[in-house]
Parts: sequence; structure tokens; C-alpha cells
Amino acid sequence: MYIDSSKLLNALSRASGLASKIVKDPKALKVLNIAMQGNDALLDDDFKDLVMYAYVNKVLLLLLLKEPKHKLIRNLRLRLLRQRDNFLMHLRHVVEILDICRVDYVIFKTLRPVPDAPVDIDVLVESKDDAYHVISCLKRKFNVEIWDEDRYSIGIRIPEFNEYVDFYVKPHVANFVYLDPEALIRNRAYLSIKEPGVEMLVPIPRPELEFCSILAHSFIKEGLVTLNDVISLITYELLSNRNELTRWLTKLSLSVTYREFTNALRKIFPVRIGYEVRFKVLASLLMKRYTASTLPYSVLSMSRRLSRAMEQRKKITYIRGLGR
Repeated sequence: MYIDSSKLLNALSRASGLASKIVKDPKALKVLNIAMQGNDALLDDDFKDLVMYAYVNKVLLLLLLKEPKHKLIRNLRLRLLRQRDNFLMHLRHVVEILDICRVDYVIFKTLRPVPDAPVDIDVLVESKDDAYHVISCLKRKFNVEIWDEDRYSIGIRIPEFNEYVDFYVKPHVANFVYLDPEALIRNRAYLSIKEPGVEMLVPIPRPELEFCSILAHSFIKEGLVTLNDVISLITYELLSNRNELTRWLTKLSLSVTYREFTNALRKIFPVRIGYEVRFKVLASLLMKRYTASTLPYSVLSMSRRLSRAMEQRKKITYIRGLGR
């Protein structure tokens, strides 16, 4: 399957319109209105507040899609665009090495339809041997630092880029596997990226599977739903075959998660996912073989899991800082 960049942008535009009809958050509605109408807002206190809201909801570039007249906001927009351009160039280098190494992989939950510079590049590969092989290939061209490694992933940093790349064998949090890796890799699509100075084809999960990966990442790993998540999910829903999407939500035991997502649309973003909801979401996964088989390792990582849960209670978003 091939997803053309113009098709993605068209779906994003439609998704923004649909989101404005279903979300209840007043600030979300203002952001969506400015993004769709291109209103050139003044730098008053209300707009400053809206900029911060868009920042924590990972939709700042969507808010500033059209060049504003105010110099300060125009400079912020240029900075964000340069940051995104740099990220895409770094991604292209990583994708080129992955292709040279001839491993099966997808870039997942990284390339959202909403223009953004993600925190890191998430790569799903079939085995740790594949991950080590790609890291060895990267080391021939760049300096590479391994900053974290656990049972199902290896995290690296490439200092020349100040970029982080996470290689996953299984999508997980504290050794709790929440998605079927084989389903994501075996059901690939190719996303066309065409932005100034960067053109490439990137293997990603098909829209139905990318929808599932973003949904699960938001509820299970981050415990937050941002406005970016909402618009991205609606976009991928528009690009999906409806029956196939329903089938995958059922097959991956994410139907409960999807119901909770629809409930979140009535709240103020970012929506923090409470423990009761997260327990329902996690409990729905326990019948899956790929989840049940990892429970012993998840229990052994309980202290790490609790530490992460405490950190998440303080966190209001997951974004890349303007300094990177």
C-alpha cells in the first residue's frame, strides 16, 4: 500500500474539520479554527495562552500553519520548521541505513499526520540481532551511544544529530507488551514524505495498524491523550478501511481502549488517563499470547513500572523541547 503525501494532507484537513465537530475543549476548537481559517491572531494574552496550549498538545505547527504577521510568532514558526526539517533529514539517514542493512522494519507511531518534530524515531524490527546489526551499520557512518537497553528494546543517541532512535522488538512499557509486533511489520504501507529538501518513502504500519499503535501508545505507554493524538487518529481512521479497522481493534483487544478514547473527546486536552481506565485497558489485553507470555518479566520490572507511573502523574505532555 502506498500513501501519497497529498492524500495524507487531504485526510489531515478533513480530520481537523471533523475534530472541530466532536471535541468539546474550547481551546482545541480555537486552534482548529485558526488552522482551518488561517486567522492571523494578535500577540495578546489570549493568543500567548493558546500557543502554550498548542505546544503541550503537540499541535503548535498546526496552529502556525500559515505564516503570521507578528515577528515574534513568525520567528517561532521558522524555528519549529527548521527543527522539523532537521528531524526529517535525520530520519532519512536512519531509513537509508535500515534499507542498506536489509532488515524487515517499520517506523511506527513517529510520523504523525500533524506536522511535528517527534521526540525520537521509533523503529520496530524482528529481533535484537536485527537491531544490533543496524546499530553496527550506523556506527560505520555516525557516532552512536547506547543509552538504554531492556528485554525488548535498545535506545541509542546519535550525537551529530542530537537525535534519539529506539529499536523495538516488541512494543512495550516496563516489559509489558501491549501490541503484536508481527502484525505491525507484516502489514506495511509506504508513506511518501515530500517536504522542502526531503523526499523519501518510509515503511509504516498500514493505516488500520498505525491507528492501533497510536491509540495504544497514548493510553498504555504515555497515559495521556493530546489534541495531536485525536487529529492523528481521525486522519488514520479516514485512511482506513472501516471493516478492517474494526477487525484489528478487536483482534488486538483494543476495543475497550477505543471506547475510552471516545470518552476522552469530551474533556480538556491533554487528557490524563486515570488508573481505573488504564486498568480496564490493560486487563483487556491479558488474553493475548504476546501479552500473557511477558507478564513474568513485567512483574519483575514492577519497581520500574511504579516509578514510571509516578513520573507520569507529574507529566503534562510528551514533546521535544525547542532547544533540540
